[in-house]
Amino acid sequence: MGFPKHRLEVGGRDILTHLHERLGPLFAETVIVGRDIEAVPYGVRVVEDRFIVRSPLVGIHGGLAASLTDLAFVVACDMPHVDSDLARCLLDRANGADVSVPVVRGFYEPLCAAYRRSCLRPIERLIDRGTLKVTSLYELVDVRNLREEDVRACDPALRSFVNLNTLARDAAWRRSP
Repeated sequence: MGFPKHRLEVGGRDILTHLHERLGPLFAETVIVGRDIEAVPYGVRVVEDRFIVRSPLVGIHGGLAASLTDLAFVVACDMPHVDSDLARCLLDRANGADVSVPVVRGFYEPLCAAYRRSCLRPIERLIDRGTLKVTSLYELVDVRNLREEDVRACDPALRSFVNLNTLARDAAWRRSP
């Protein structure tokens, strides 16, 4: 991107504020994990990654370690349209599982999923081994998949999974209706 994704603007405000306004009311707390995050919405805690390596798995670990609750909803900061009904559905689907994750177009969507604190130790083992792919965790814990048809019941156009991880994608998204 050439700049940190958390500085993207959505609707005239930074993406972190946008996501907090959209999803924050669903939860008892909001935790942002990352480095060099200056301004954040009121009432949001910021924690830094514990591990030096950069990986979404490290971010998930940081959020779970800081969370005051056993079950946490995780979303990447470059996904501006995550549907609140989808978040609720994933949390409900967790029902005792370690992870509740949508499967869209045959692939996991691990950065729009619910994770339990029981994932902390398995994540640490993966990071210590240098295995940084989030889905590697799924081989070590109990996972509940949310099928695409169930995802579409909440989000028919699958807008929740639009991520703005390149300048070209950001520009294309801004041009779309």
